[in-house]
Amino acid sequence: MSNQVQVVAPDVEYLIEIAQSLNRPSGMSFTAGLLLGQLSVVLLVIVCFKYLLLEDVRYGRKPRSFSNRGIAIPAPPTKPSLPSTTTILGKTFYDVYDHTPESLDWMSVLMAQAIAQYRDDSKVNNRLIKALAEALNGGVRPDWVGHIRVTELNLGEDFPVLSRARIRPADQPAGSVRAEIDMDFNDQIMLGIETSVLINWPRPRIAALPVSLVLSVVKFQATITMQFNTIDGQQHISISTLPDFDLEFGVQSLLGARTKLEDVPKVTDLITSKLRGFFVDKCVYPNGRDIAMPTFWAKRDIYAKSQSNASSSSNIDNNNNNSSNGSLHKS
Repeated sequence: MSNQVQVVAPDVEYLIEIAQSLNRPSGMSFTAGLLLGQLSVVLLVIVCFKYLLLEDVRYGRKPRSFSNRGIAIPAPPTKPSLPSTTTILGKTFYDVYDHTPESLDWMSVLMAQAIAQYRDDSKVNNRLIKALAEALNGGVRPDWVGHIRVTELNLGEDFPVLSRARIRPADQPAGSVRAEIDMDFNDQIMLGIETSVLINWPRPRIAALPVSLVLSVVKFQATITMQFNTIDGQQHISISTLPDFDLEFGVQSLLGARTKLEDVPKVTDLITSKLRGFFVDKCVYPNGRDIAMPTFWAKRDIYAKSQSNASSSSNIDNNNNNSSNGSLHKS
C-alpha cells in the first residue's frame, strides 16, 4: 500500500488577517516616541554633567593635582621679574649701535596741536597771567623784592620740531638704555614784569628802585633724553637734556623812577646767568625731572593698605581693652 502525502492548503482568510494585524499602527504614535527619546537624551546629559563635572558646595572644594597626568606646573615666583634690556632689544629687533634714527614728524604735529590748544586756553580770562602772578608773589619771593605785576605774556606762534629719535645705551644704571630725541625751537616766548627792589637799610623799606623787565626765550636746541628708572619701588620716567644744548635769552630792562636806565649790560648778564644756571640745575643731565608712571593697581593698593591699617588699629584697641579688663579684675 503506497504512502500518500496530503497537502493541506492554508486558509486564505487567516493569512489576510495576519497581514492586516502587521499593518495596523501601534498605540504610541511616532511623534510621542521621538519626544520620549529626546527627553531621555537630555536627562542623561544632565545626570552626566552633574556627577562628572560639578561638586557639592557643602563639602568645600577638593584640591586637584595634575600629577597623575604627568603635567609639571611650575611654582609661581615670589617676586615678578622684568625681562632684561638685552631680551627686550632682541625681541623688538633693535640694534642700539646700527639702527637708523627715526623721524618724529608725526609727534611734532601732535605736539603742535596740543600746544595750540593750551595757548588758546590760557587766554580765557587771562588765567595764565593770574596764575603766574600768584606764583611769583608766593612764598618764593624774597623780602627785598616788592610786589610783582605781570605786564606781558606771549607764548609764541611757532612750534618745536622733533627729529632723529634713537635708542642708545645709558650711563647708569649699567645695562640700561634711553631714548634720545633732537629738539629745535626758534620763537619768542615773552614774559614782562614790573616790580621794585626794596632797600631795607638802615631801616626796612627806606627806599625802592622801580624795575621793569621783559624776558624772552629766543632759541632752544638740545637733545632730550628719556629713561625709565625705579625710584622707591615705583616706575618713573626721567626726562633731561644733554649738556651740549643751545639756549638763548633776550632781556630788556628799565631801571629807575625819574631817571631811567635802559638795557643795562650788567643786569642782562646777571639775569641770563641766573636763568641758565637754574636750567642746568633742574634739567641738564645727570639732573632732570622724574615723572611717576601711573599704575593700574594704585586704588587697590590704597584700599588694601587702609584695610591693613584698620585691622592693625582694631587689634591694638582689643589688646588695650583686654589689658584694662585684666587690671580691673586684679584690683
